Amino acid sequence: MVVDLTKLAQRRAALESKLAATTMTLREAERRLDSRRKVILGGTLLAALRDGSVSADTLTLLVCRMSERDRALFVDEIALPKPDFEGAVQ
Repeated sequence: MVVDLTKLAQRRAALESKLAATTMTLREAERRLDSRRKVILGGTLLAALRDGSVSADTLTLLVCRMSERDRALFVDEIALPKPDFEGAVQ
């Protein structure tokens, strides 16, 4: 039996390409679903805060765990604790 290595190599390359494309498509779908979950959960939390179902302390707790850059987005939503500068030299 004669095996044509060139054809097998081409088929392998085509299958690897298809696998890579399918993997990328699945990753993108997962990322979209994750983003959608976050948006829905965030919107639900903000609505619950506005109607009083959830205390503002909950949002404060969550916001305090965020980076400073992200925290700035919520400056109008909550009253963040002010730093204590008592005893500081002026």
